Amino acid sequence: MLRALWTGATGMASQQLLIDTIANNLANVNTTGFKRQRVQFQDLYYENIPVGIASTAEVGSGSRVVSTDRSFRQGNLEPTDNPLSVAIEGPGFFTVETLTGTAYTRDGSFRVDGQGRLVNASGYLVTSDGSPIVIPANATDLGISEDGIVFGRVNGRIEEFGRLQIAVFPNPQGLEASGANLFRVTPMSGEPELLTPGENGAGILLSGYIETSNVEIVTEMVNLIVAQRAFELNSKTIETADQMWGIANNVKP
Repeated sequence: MLRALWTGATGMASQQLLIDTIANNLANVNTTGFKRQRVQFQDLYYENIPVGIASTAEVGSGSRVVSTDRSFRQGNLEPTDNPLSVAIEGPGFFTVETLTGTAYTRDGSFRVDGQGRLVNASGYLVTSDGSPIVIPANATDLGISEDGIVFGRVNGRIEEFGRLQIAVFPNPQGLEASGANLFRVTPMSGEPELLTPGENGAGILLSGYIETSNVEIVTEMVNLIVAQRAFELNSKTIETADQMWGIANNVKP
């Protein structure tokens, strides 16, 4: 009975983290470029208990969460009125420079800051080969080509201001999410390879679009119901074990 108490407690803790993860997915259903998370479970150790004369039974001790991973499935592409908004169709990330170093994102909601530099929605510099992309103040008819060239019309002539590159990782699942739609390199992700859009399997760019989150509300709601029921069942296990413990304590010789 005491074993059942602890086993039920591990199940409740695991399902609580699953519910928290689903809630975060739902909270970011409208976050540009967001990638939904999934929780991975693992059963805990087993103990062989003698049953009868010459046989044993394996009794588990519950479950635990071992990791969370992300689904990098492509989100829907949504048109915008901003020619500098750009979506990646296929694998890869944009590179930005933050106050704490280089980061990577799928959010292509770009604009021009007061110094004419291309920045993301948080004001971080969008870089190409480590350098910012600068757009003249008098440039018009701005756009970004499929292979990443940022261009515009200056004094009646089309000029190129730089080229966006796509960062591709050996294992994007190993990237660390740091908030603000940003990811950072870890030993598990490997070092990025900077490629021209469309080169060696890297995605192409679509100017005037953004990539929405890949969260599916119906799927998340179904998962939430399943997680809630599992949490309730584990709590019932604890309640039942507690009742049996009380009965055992009240047995009189």
